[in-house]
Amino acid sequence: MTHPIHRAQRIFFEGGTRICFDRAALRSVQPRDLAVRFAFGFGVSVAAGIVTLAFGSRTGGLFLAFPAILPASLTLIEKKEGRRPAEGNAVGAIIGAVALVAFALTAWAVFTHIPGATVEAVALAAWLIVSVLLYLLIRRLFR
Repeated sequence: MTHPIHRAQRIFFEGGTRICFDRAALRSVQPRDLAVRFAFGFGVSVAAGIVTLAFGSRTGGLFLAFPAILPASLTLIEKKEGRRPAEGNAVGAIIGAVALVAFALTAWAVFTHIPGATVEAVALAAWLIVSVLLYLLIRRLFR
């Protein structure tokens, strides 16, 4: 078994994969795969609802932040494309989640000080900056 850091290095540097939008890939999505994603999302949402009913909205709200289709997507990616692409997508999801925390903290810090639309723009900028910096940092660390 290879070390996780060595796997991360391969993910970021051996494929030379460009980030892009591929319309042809949309046509190759199978209805069954969409159903699996829907089922995972539905299951996570129902679980969050049960937690909300049992423990209150504050606790349940934390579970709504769970990326509902991520487990299904990673499973399907691994099945169709292999483990390395799935690991790369998982790393991207982690970067996005950390940046989402920056978004939330920024919004929380400035919401009572500036207008709501400006809060959204500032928080979005925080998310973008954190996500890009984390991406670049990871690439640099594993180079």
